[in-house]
Amino acid sequence: MKKASLNIVEENKNHTAQTAYSVSRAILEGNWEKLDALLHDDFTYTGDGFVFTKDQYIGFMQDMRGAFSNFEMILEKTIMENDMVSIRFSSKVINTGKFMGAPNNNKNIVVSGIFMRKIKDGKIAQEWQTTDLLGTMNQIGFGAMFGYALFVTGFKVKQHPPVRKPNDFLYLNGKVEHFDVLSGKDKNQYLKTYLSKHNKKA
Repeated sequence: MKKASLNIVEENKNHTAQTAYSVSRAILEGNWEKLDALLHDDFTYTGDGFVFTKDQYIGFMQDMRGAFSNFEMILEKTIMENDMVSIRFSSKVINTGKFMGAPNNNKNIVVSGIFMRKIKDGKIAQEWQTTDLLGTMNQIGFGAMFGYALFVTGFKVKQHPPVRKPNDFLYLNGKVEHFDVLSGKDKNQYLKTYLSKHNKKA
């Protein structure tokens, strides 16, 4: 396994665009404190059938970051207008952990989509995202397809929102890179142990 990487194609040097990039960089680095600082307190996320508050968004990204390995994110195209930054992206990952109710299958997966971030006072105020979620869930397998049906279709099933974990989530000996290079089995054991301790404290 290897640590996560971010590749920005045709990078826009404008400060507003750089702020939008910084959110993706913080997620890949597992720097939850930095991600928190980049988002307004009243930040909202809307995308793929989800509506998240700031803490729910961070919790979702923590879950996603822990579920996939060899994370390579490519920001393929950036379009900026005033305080809005729209980015087309693709991510290559290995599904080594449980995600959206589906067990890991160790498959190589490509996730693609577009997100738009609104910047206000140097922070992200809102994010909208459209992902090829059906294609992603299809790559993961049946369990995730069922989760997709519950979240995205008209089924009125109450879902538990993502829970934000502490800022040391995924940190081993002070570095996320140490988590990244673990085997899928060892990562899942870390997650099980960490979340068990976190839930007890909560």
